Amino acid sequence: MKASQAGRRPLIVAAVAVGLLLVIVSSAVLVGMQPGASSVPTAGGSQVIAFDPTADPAPSALLVPGTMYVDPTATEPSPTESLGPIFQPIDVFATPSPAPAHGALPTDPSFAQDARRPLPVQSVEWLRLKAAGRIALVDSKVVTLDAHADPLVDQGTGLPVPAKRTLDVAWTRWVVEPPGYGTDEKGNHYSNLSYWNLCGDGAMTVALWYWQQLGGYPDVTGTAGYFLDPYAAEGLAWPARGPAIAVSGGIRLGTYWSSSDGVSGFTAHGRGFLMYLAMAAQPATWQSTGLSVFARNGKPLYPTSGTPRTNIQTGLNWEVSGRDPKNWTQAYYASVIRPDPTLARDLTAAVMLDVGRDGVPVIGAVDAFNLPNWQAGSATPHTRHAIAIVGYDNTANPPTYTYIDTCGRSCNNRGGNQNGQLHVISQAAMVLSIQNVLGSGFVW
Repeated sequence: MKASQAGRRPLIVAAVAVGLLLVIVSSAVLVGMQPGASSVPTAGGSQVIAFDPTADPAPSALLVPGTMYVDPTATEPSPTESLGPIFQPIDVFATPSPAPAHGALPTDPSFAQDARRPLPVQSVEWLRLKAAGRIALVDSKVVTLDAHADPLVDQGTGLPVPAKRTLDVAWTRWVVEPPGYGTDEKGNHYSNLSYWNLCGDGAMTVALWYWQQLGGYPDVTGTAGYFLDPYAAEGLAWPARGPAIAVSGGIRLGTYWSSSDGVSGFTAHGRGFLMYLAMAAQPATWQSTGLSVFARNGKPLYPTSGTPRTNIQTGLNWEVSGRDPKNWTQAYYASVIRPDPTLARDLTAAVMLDVGRDGVPVIGAVDAFNLPNWQAGSATPHTRHAIAIVGYDNTANPPTYTYIDTCGRSCNNRGGNQNGQLHVISQAAMVLSIQNVLGSGFVW
């Protein structure tokens, strides 16, 4: 998270199933018939697109038709059969108009362009399936739902996705980033401004804990060790006025973190894995380590400029694939970006699919200006930030989302922010946080 110094930082989804009416804001995401699943397709040699597509100047030029995309491997219905459920696809193809010249979206910071961290590609065929809600978690495995399946039905239970749900947050609410100075778990004193900017890695840690509970990996709760800012992995010298960290025998050690620690006066969770993501994770095809960005144009960055949405999507897919170098870019996650003309409807649908159906969070790349825990009157900052959406209530007035913000009191000491706190925000305000000047989109 790019922390401010002052803070120290119309759709009505109707789904009639077992007598339940699901209502969501804006235009209709609809439901249908019987569930079914098939295996996940691989990328192969089909048309591919970087997950920040820029080739088509018209917005939504590749937008999926209003009925579900038909999987050519699935059994086709006869003329007398129903074509299956109708579901307004989520717009994973929206691009700004005109398209930017150099690849990264204007809603992303310039450090999203990085030759050492190439943007992975996802096939148009897979993205159509994803947009139609057909990439799903069933019995802890990622599957492609049959063309007849209703994406707003839990394929394991046959029950409709509920109108409200919040995930179990007993562990994840205590994922809090390490402070920018103090002592680590080994008692080593340190001072590191980059630690104030690790919200993207914190939000990923929250999300990936749920994947560990479902499928056994990644090892969010067992990762521990010393973690060092990866300037050497970039082939760069340590910044002249860089972090002050423990040194042993003339070698920089970094700081030590594990699954749980009490160095901040409460039991914080997942700092070891969070630091692994920020400084040591290396998806296939990347030359650099760390999902946070520590260098630009061949020069070290101190503090880190944080983790852009593009890297968040990359890191999530790498980890949930089991770090499979052959088929990881289409493991589960895709992005919707700020220019999406149906952003409010698409975010609601995505949260219902991920949180309500599959049991995993959605990551918002937002402007903290609109978040309730960042409010400070006229001093409320515009800050590039990331949060994990872990709940929703479409029956509330107004409808709400529940999110975890891993920026604790040490980096945001405003009155609305406490360590381990769950935050509730109106769905409209969350949309505004994505659309605001430093928002980018969401990863689902």
